[in-house]
Amino acid sequence: MMNMKFIFTSLLALALPGLRRADWIRSQESEVSGAEGKTVSLFCNYYTSSRSFVSLFWYRQYPNQAPEYILYRQWGSSGKGYASFATERFYSDNTANTTNLYIRKVVPADTALYLCALERHKENTA
Repeated sequence: MMNMKFIFTSLLALALPGLRRADWIRSQESEVSGAEGKTVSLFCNYYTSSRSFVSLFWYRQYPNQAPEYILYRQWGSSGKGYASFATERFYSDNTANTTNLYIRKVVPADTALYLCALERHKENTA
């Protein structure tokens, strides 16, 4: 196996409906590199004033293409979902203020712009 390095970029680019001015999400770093066959980690920090749960999404985007959904996980609930291509090599975990994407066994096709996004869910007022 050739020891190749790849660069991954993560960037705040998506704001989903329901966000308020005080809510935000942004990447911790602008570029991440990784070696073929290894695991790469991408991290985004976020803040929401929501007392309910939030959904945290990851997308990837290749040059001149639309963003492609990878997965989501919820904070404050057990919800999660994956694109069919992502079930084996992509996974995520969240804390109260970070969402992390891990890509196992990196291959050249994983080189892309990676986007994190936050969706705030309505407060329960009952």
